[in-house]
Formats: sequence, C-alpha cells, structure tokens
Amino acid sequence: METVKILTVGAGAVGAYFTGRLAQAGAEVSVVVRSDYDAVKANGFEILSERGDFHFQPHGVYRSAGEYPDTADYVFLTSKFFPETDETALLRDALKHPRTVLVLIQNGIGIEDRLAENFPENEILSSIAYIGATRIKPGVVRQKGAFELKFGRFGGGESEAGRRLEKLFAAADGVKAAFVENINWFRWSKLLWNLPYNPVSVLGGGLDTRRMTDRSHIEALTRALMEEVRLVAAAEGVDLPEDLVDQNVEFTRNFPPYKTSMLVDYEAGRPMEVEAILGNVCRLAEKHRISVPHMQTCYALLSAIAEKA
Repeated sequence: METVKILTVGAGAVGAYFTGRLAQAGAEVSVVVRSDYDAVKANGFEILSERGDFHFQPHGVYRSAGEYPDTADYVFLTSKFFPETDETALLRDALKHPRTVLVLIQNGIGIEDRLAENFPENEILSSIAYIGATRIKPGVVRQKGAFELKFGRFGGGESEAGRRLEKLFAAADGVKAAFVENINWFRWSKLLWNLPYNPVSVLGGGLDTRRMTDRSHIEALTRALMEEVRLVAAAEGVDLPEDLVDQNVEFTRNFPPYKTSMLVDYEAGRPMEVEAILGNVCRLAEKHRISVPHMQTCYALLSAIAEKA
C-alpha cells in the first residue's frame, strides 16, 4: 500500500497527538511548528499518554508550509481559530494540488467558510476532537481522558478521502476515530458544551467544571446558555434534543474536575477563542432574530476581557 503523506500545520498538543498516532500506524507525517521549532527539530515530540507514552519523530519539521518539498495527501490544520489569523496564507503553499485534502481540527461554528471559499478545489474534512491534551513544555504533550475524533465532509455526505482516513486511524493505537456524514450536527453538539463552560469558567473568576455543575446559580446559567445554543442550532436546521442538556451536565458533573481550555489560555495570557465559540453564534442569532440575552452578555464581557489582555 502506498504511504499516506500528511502535513500538520500548527502542530500543538492536539495535532501532535492525533497525527503522531497516524505516524505510528505507518503514515509519513511532517509538521509545521513555530514556537517549538527548535525543540521538535532536535528531539521530535514526547507524548505522555494514558494510552501509552510514545515518541513521535516527524518525517520533516518546518517553520512554514512553503518549506514542505512534497505534495501531501492530507493537510491537518490543528491550531486554534482566531479571525485575525490569515489561515489562507498559512495553507496556500500546502494546498497547491487539488487532490490534497484539508482536515480541520478546530472548535467553533463557521470556521470552514473562508477556507472553502479560498480553496474551492480542495475537499475539506471538518473534525471534532474530544481529548484532553496539553503542551507542558516545548515538544512535550500530556494526554488525559478522552481520545476521540469525529470527522466528515464539510457540507455533509459521503467521502472517499474520509473513509480512507478512518481506515488509517483504525490501524492506530490510542485513537477512537469515526467518519460521519452529518458532521455539522456533531459540531453544534460539541458547541452545546463549549459555549457555556468555556466562557463561564473565565467570567466566574477561574471556575473548574466541578464548580460549574454544583446545582447552584452557576449551573443554572450554563443550562440557560445551552438552551440558547439549541435555539440558534434549530434556526440553522440542526436539531439538538432537549435531553442533551441534562446529558452534558451529568457527564461534566461526574467527570474529574478540570479547567476548560479557555480558562487555561486566559491564565497563561494567551488569546481566547471568543469569536469561534461565542461571536459567530451571536451573529447567527441576530441574523435569525433570536433572543439570546445570556449569550450576548457573556460575549460582551468576554470580548472586553480579551481586548484588555
């Protein structure tokens, strides 16, 4: 079988874990890194995982996609989504051939649109990651808890490239990956968790998941935000059943307490994914003339905090 060639752009903790597992399964994986370039170039990645520690030595390590000398079968973009980042410029040199498939592993709603417009000949696989992965120092990643990935063709439907990637992940240890034909539903379903818990963890002064599920007024706020997400999703043609709210709360309540990724970013002085998780949804609510007062309040406050940081 011909070796699958992968280029990972923005290879942070999530990208290093998932594509490192693909390298274990026999893929030829190269990476584009910036802040950790020297450490990864010299030593690769050390992955400390509940599914077994492993060393991931990329086939090539580059500062930009333009340095990659080959044509990748898949280009993974695994950096966080920020509107001010010119993702088209980051990817242009990697997506010169129409057979190259772009795989997005990012949070939020509306993150694919600009790339689909700028790279109309390249298929996009939109992906949702359920994983606890943290960069603890340059070139070192710790993975805890879930290790799941769902991906599907942007716009929905079947995909030969998606099925091929699913088979490659099936040969990898430490990953539960599945191709789905309705990825948009899963993206909204994950937002049902991300939108309340990430902002409230920061706005509440550093709340962990246990504090946000203690049956107090804070839990009531997270539930109200979930209901607003359901309203906007329904207007976009996505049905999120009412019992998903209880499922999210109970799952979070019974999980070991931890800090959300947004809170970790805030405490580290890094940019937060305010627009991908909150701003884009508020704009959809405005378009559909849906009242989302809790969401709009959180968006206004969190935007002010982000501007001040």
